[in-house]
Amino acid sequence: MRRYEMDDQQSRYALMQKIASLEQKVQYLETIIEVHHISKFEENLHRLKLNIRSGVRQLSAEFQAMEHDPQNAERVSDLIDYMRQVISELERFTYSDGTDQRTGRKT
Repeated sequence: MRRYEMDDQQSRYALMQKIASLEQKVQYLETIIEVHHISKFEENLHRLKLNIRSGVRQLSAEFQAMEHDPQNAERVSDLIDYMRQVISELERFTYSDGTDQRTGRKT
């Protein structure tokens, strides 16, 4: 009976060590995933900024090359309205109330 209890304790200890090792691996993988998402986000943000800048330059060149057209002012106004809507959507993510984006808790 005693031998059985000792083997059982050793099995439990081995399982606890295995669980601790797996928990460390999970934490490591979570860190890798988070770093990947952050770098991917930064890459996408940079690409978006470049595309916006390039698009605005192209539009500016086209507007300057066109003869005076009253519709151009309307087109620019429409674009400005659209950009304001986009800005409003983005402002949702500024979290100016001190909330941690990941946990949702106040900092």
